[in-house]
Amino acid sequence: MFTKLVPGTTIGISSPAWIPLKERVANGIKYLEEKGFKVKISKNINNQYGYFAGTDEERLEDLHDLFADKEVSAILATRGGWGTLRMLHKLDFELIKKNPKPVIGYSDITSLQLAILTKTGLGSLSGPMLAVEMGKGIKEFTENHFWNYSDRKKRITMETS
Repeated sequence: MFTKLVPGTTIGISSPAWIPLKERVANGIKYLEEKGFKVKISKNINNQYGYFAGTDEERLEDLHDLFADKEVSAILATRGGWGTLRMLHKLDFELIKKNPKPVIGYSDITSLQLAILTKTGLGSLSGPMLAVEMGKGIKEFTENHFWNYSDRKKRITMETS
């Protein structure tokens, strides 16, 4: 299990699927920084290959770099779409297992989360994405439930024990 994300920690930003809107990426980064987080943007985030955010190799390289980076506590997807499935067979699961951190997102990102769970036993978070909810104005309900996920887990465990 991973720990709750707290202000001061670094969140890595990756685009494993479609190209995010640049304005929403900027808004999402501003949102995270205003919440007190450090942000590390993957180097290929602004690339384009058709409607993907870079080639399969570039998107895969970004994920591997963020997993290997000791400063990064979690990896947040910019958006879903399609394309993550094209990289799953090339993921370095040993690297991921040695550097456990949650991948946060949903939609197409779910295939990445499930592959990591299946091959390493590491969980992830189905949650808001940088250039979607965080980039266009996150709803209070989503924001509260996302940022308080570990406290809720403790309450559920205590109530059912």
